[in-house]
Amino acid sequence: MIKALKLIFILTLPIFVLLGSVRLLASDQYLAFEYGKSDFPPDIYGFTPSQRLTIASANLRFVRENLGIEALSGQVFNGEPVYKSRELSHMLDVQKVYQSVWRVWQMVILFILLTGFLLWRFSDRITLPSAIQAGGLLTSGLIFALGLLAVVAWRGWFTTFHQIFFTSGSWLFDYSDTLIRLFPEKFWFDSALTLLSLSFIEGLLLAFIGWIWRLSLEPKQ
Repeated sequence: MIKALKLIFILTLPIFVLLGSVRLLASDQYLAFEYGKSDFPPDIYGFTPSQRLTIASANLRFVRENLGIEALSGQVFNGEPVYKSRELSHMLDVQKVYQSVWRVWQMVILFILLTGFLLWRFSDRITLPSAIQAGGLLTSGLIFALGLLAVVAWRGWFTTFHQIFFTSGSWLFDYSDTLIRLFPEKFWFDSALTLLSLSFIEGLLLAFIGWIWRLSLEPKQ
């Protein structure tokens, strides 16, 4: 029973770390950071940097706070709706995926706390820290592999990601469409690398904490 709990704990840590990092990136602070990069492509169709940031921030808030679609459909720029109907439909899909990820992350936190308590309460004292160390190393290894794949085969990586979460073709838009103007491919490439880098570092930090904790509990020679 303890071995099974430890294995489940270890396998759950990568999910906790990765989904938590997603939450960090869905913020106005990250959006401003990305838009502020000197090599971030400008919008050639008319948005000024401040307009672009304002519209994109409202887009993220719609997804993050689970707002009604009127939060996007009511937006107007130069007398025209900001989003087309296909874009609004896709954003509803994005919102559903994000909210599902958020709920899964919350459940994972509760699960980790429960299994961690059981490991600490019903096994020897080094079982939990060794599980944290192993889970951190597993997280870093998996994230490193995903990051390497993203760098060497970005287009396939990006396409596969969308095919997993969205209906085929529903996420493809023209370069002149608002969603592409707000979130060009560079945004997603940078975001993927940032997400994976954060998760990789968090995995190493967990492994280090688990290692130090385990050493402190082992009998001194």
